[in-house]
Amino acid sequence: MCRIVNAEYAGDYKVLITFSDGQKRLADFYDFMTQSEHPSIKKYLDKDLFVTFGFNDFDIHWGSQFDIDPYDIYHGEFEALDSPYLADVEAVRLV
Repeated sequence: MCRIVNAEYAGDYKVLITFSDGQKRLADFYDFMTQSEHPSIKKYLDKDLFVTFGFNDFDIHWGSQFDIDPYDIYHGEFEALDSPYLADVEAVRLV
């Protein structure tokens, strides 16, 4: 599995994530957070808190509150509908 090597806020609860193999994903976390009933996740709908995310080889995380597995991001589970990387996601899914 590829590691996360960079993550940058891209506006509107989206994060541009770069993986060690050069693949990029534009992950949109808005629906995930609005559909969650967990207060530790919902509080990150405050954009000032949302942008405090961090990342390491193994996840993207918001403090110790919650994290997202890069496997799900890499395989398009959070891919934004307006992402320029949709074709790349489809190619990965076919492998």
